[in-house]
Amino acid sequence: MSEKLISEELKKIIPFHYELDRDKLEITRVDGVPVTIKDFEELATILPSSYQLDLADDKIVIMPVGAQTGRVTAWCRNNPRLVGLVGSSQTCYNLPLPNPTVRGPDASVVLATRFLIICINYISAFPSVAPNFVAEIRSDNDSEEYFHRKMLDYMNADVEEGILIDPIDQILTCYRINGNNIDWSTRNNPRSFSSRILNGLTLDLRNII
Repeated sequence: MSEKLISEELKKIIPFHYELDRDKLEITRVDGVPVTIKDFEELATILPSSYQLDLADDKIVIMPVGAQTGRVTAWCRNNPRLVGLVGSSQTCYNLPLPNPTVRGPDASVVLATRFLIICINYISAFPSVAPNFVAEIRSDNDSEEYFHRKMLDYMNADVEEGILIDPIDQILTCYRINGNNIDWSTRNNPRSFSSRILNGLTLDLRNII
């Protein structure tokens, strides 16, 4: 679906007290009040599941869910050595950051120790926990800088390892925690990726990048 058709569809669905930026596919409140978790929950129940929502910087960003995302998620779900919870882009986390931030990674894994926190907070639609591992695939509509900031949000929220797969420029950037620092490194046209956090996870990237 083109951006124009997407914005037309969203305009018909979004309640009148929200404003849609049709070019950026960003939602803010008409009254100028910063967007809250409650606003995010309201829109998440209204919009079709074909849209992925993120809350950050006092606005909600809408992204169509792509087919390449499904390849990553399907691989994770079929890997018998993964433990804990495997999430898709429809699995959102209320990240433990100073400002309200809700992210739905394209693929995510919560190990058993953190999974207990989700069980305790199950009453919440978006549990306040960070996954141990996240994977994002850059879309045509979003800049490299936008996704870099997004990955830094994950790492600052205590994600241990994150990968940004960029099929546009054919690169993979891996983010990891090193003591109190966040390190990241880039590989050009990689054939695979092996996780240091998830024992046994090797992701074949030949059909993605």
